[in-house]
Order: sequence, then C-alpha cells, then structure tokens
Amino acid sequence: MEKFIMMGMAVLLLLGVLAGCSDTKTDATGSKENKKAASAKPAKMLTKEEFEKMLSNPKKYKGAKVDFYAQVFVDPEKDDKGTYLQAFTKPENGEGNVIIGIDDPNLDVKVDDVIHVVGKVKDSFSGENAFGGKIEAPVIVADKIEKSDYVTAFAPALKTVDINKEQDQHGYKMKLTKLEIAENETRIYYEINNTTKDKVEFYDFNAKLVAGNKQYDIKDDTLNYPENQSEILPGVKTQGMLVYPKLDQTSGTLKLNMEVSSENYDLEFHPFQFEIKY
Repeated sequence: MEKFIMMGMAVLLLLGVLAGCSDTKTDATGSKENKKAASAKPAKMLTKEEFEKMLSNPKKYKGAKVDFYAQVFVDPEKDDKGTYLQAFTKPENGEGNVIIGIDDPNLDVKVDDVIHVVGKVKDSFSGENAFGGKIEAPVIVADKIEKSDYVTAFAPALKTVDINKEQDQHGYKMKLTKLEIAENETRIYYEINNTTKDKVEFYDFNAKLVAGNKQYDIKDDTLNYPENQSEILPGVKTQGMLVYPKLDQTSGTLKLNMEVSSENYDLEFHPFQFEIKY
C-alpha cells in the first residue's frame, strides 16, 4: 500500500510554490518577462493513460495539467497560505498516492472525502510508506478542489435502468427505483416507506440477486457508501443502495429477493421479490 506517514517536506515544498504564485518578475522595461511568458507553450492536459504513467514518474511530466479524482486518507494540514492533502487516486487498492496543495487555508475537506482536483504537476516527493519502503509521489498544485462522491469518481454507471416498481405488505412498502451497472459492480437503489404502526426491519445482507443460474451476495467492501438503515420506525421513509459484484451477463433479467420483518409478529411477511430487465 502506497501510504506516506508524514507530509513535512512536501508541505515545505508546496509552501514555496504557493508563496511564489503571487510573485511577478519584471525587468527594467517591464516587458521582457511578459514576452517570454506570452511565447511559452500552454501546459498540456494529461490523458488518463498519461496520468497513470505520471504517478510513477512525476518528474517527466512537470508542468503538465491534471484533472482527476482522489480520496483523502490523512488529516489535511493547514496554515495561513493554504491546505495540503494526501490522497489516493485508486482508493479501492490504496494506491496512486498524490500530495496536493492549494492556496485556500479554509478548504473544507477531511479524511475519506472524495475530491475532484484540477491543477498542475509541480514536482515529485520521496518518502517512506508504512512498511519503510521508498516511495515517490507526485506533488500537485491545485487550481481547484471540489468535493465529489465515490460513484461519480471511481464507479460511474455504464448502464442505468429505471425500475420504479413498488410492493406493499401490510403497509410495509418496498420500492426499487434504479439499477446501475458499473465496470466493477452493480447497484440497486431502493426506498422503504413504513406506514405501519410498528417498527419494521430490513437487513441488506439477506438480499440475494440472481442472474441466470448465478446468485450474487452484496459486496463486503462498501465502506465508501452510506450505510443502509436496517430498523425503520413507524411513519419513516428511508432510501438505500444494494451493491453487488459485476454481473457476468451484459443484459437479461435479474431477480431480487429481499427478506423483511416486523416487530408485530401477528403480521405474516413474505420476502419481497422483484424482476428487473436490463
């Protein structure tokens, strides 16, 4: 895992960069530097493939523009000049470590936030990972950092199907709203509306998805998504998402079996069963 323990030297490097961003050099006539700047070629925006190469050889791409997503994995450092971050561009594997600085000391970002970064490759920083191994990471000076979300950044939908099917048992209403198929996972969005007078329960780990003759259980590594509510009080409406592995088939019919219960044992509930064409 490419994880740095300290940011000290990288922050010092970025401090110098951010401090120099506002400096303007001029000669006696006030024109020589301007002519030089005007004749300089504009920085190139790295493609996705070039960005991947840059991660392992940042010095080769110094000055290049970058536009990427990352997930913050340590507490940001701040001073009166800016905010400094360490983030993974491949958080699912804990890889793609980058060090980012921006001249905004009030940036509202914390650990585990997913961010969208636009900026330039400034330099590289060498340090040690948690196991004492030597690692080189790009130093990025950001022009813009915005909060994003895990789906948008790392698991965008390649195919979306509107479902909008609802079933009702004794006032326990279960509705499937949307199916999203991403490169490495499958997501089903649902709503529960408890119009009964009792608390109802839905434990997502019991929800089984069937495609063809294969059964899928929900993924274990869903820490980047909001946790689904399992106990729903009377009068409460909640939303959630079931995340499954990548499907073997690109089209067909899915069957979803969702077990539910209520604290009122006089009511008999059967699993909610849905068919979804995709």
